[in-house]
Amino acid sequence: MPTAREYNESSPSGAECPRDGSSIGPGGETSTYRADPETPDLSAKIRAFFGQHAEGYRLSRSHRAGSDLERLLQLMEPRSHHRLLDVATAAGHTGLTFAPHVAEVVGLDLTPAMGEAFAREAAERGVSNARFVQGDVHALPFADGSFDLVTCRRAAHHFGDVERAVAEMVRVLRPGGRLGLVDMTAPETSEGATLLNDLERLRDGSHARALDPWTWQHLLRGAGLRILHLEIQEEALTPEAWLYPVPASPDLLRRLDERLAREPEATRRQVVIEEGGRWWLRKRRLVLVAARP
Repeated sequence: MPTAREYNESSPSGAECPRDGSSIGPGGETSTYRADPETPDLSAKIRAFFGQHAEGYRLSRSHRAGSDLERLLQLMEPRSHHRLLDVATAAGHTGLTFAPHVAEVVGLDLTPAMGEAFAREAAERGVSNARFVQGDVHALPFADGSFDLVTCRRAAHHFGDVERAVAEMVRVLRPGGRLGLVDMTAPETSEGATLLNDLERLRDGSHARALDPWTWQHLLRGAGLRILHLEIQEEALTPEAWLYPVPASPDLLRRLDERLAREPEATRRQVVIEEGGRWWLRKRRLVLVAARP
């Protein structure tokens, strides 16, 4: 079972959020929240990867449920009159979990194949108040203040410009509404963050960057939100469980081992647990809920 801890959201004394797409971490490290300038077109990579694995994600037990989803549902406090937007919805597991508690769910995703997976999942669950919209989080096709709740679960690490994505999610949120985010989070040292992101890119070429908790706080405060709750959940995953639905081929496992071997033990400990010649990924997920004043 994952372990969870509430996170101290207070920034280090004197720390400010720079305007160059970075933030200062608790130890003085700089963490960027935009993809590297040389990163190729992420949209095409995202459509290709998730188009290939759409059904695998629909059937994923971890995405279908999980303690992070339970916690998000609890913290968002949905009401029967609410309209909810689930950004980067994939097969719709988050939005469809909220559906019985709200008036309407709109699931938005960049990948067309996810629309079919969303429809199948909604039919299997007997959900009739949810619909799928193809679109990009960086330019949401909705009017200002259209939704009472906006969620984004296990997806923000694919966004090429997280600051712009957050601004769009805030724009379509009505005053008094809540934004709920769940995403993998990086270690707060530059070495640990680089290692985690490199491993994630070996698994999935559409991975942009996992951010640390301090950066998330700076981003949401910078967008005018008030943070209501922030916690980190952690679980240890075997390579096979972490890679799913990507096959754990011998070649991929070898490349992961080689990347890990390039780092000193102190850096590896931030990302994996090693014992008896095996390793487990330390999957940390941030659960964050904020309100628009």
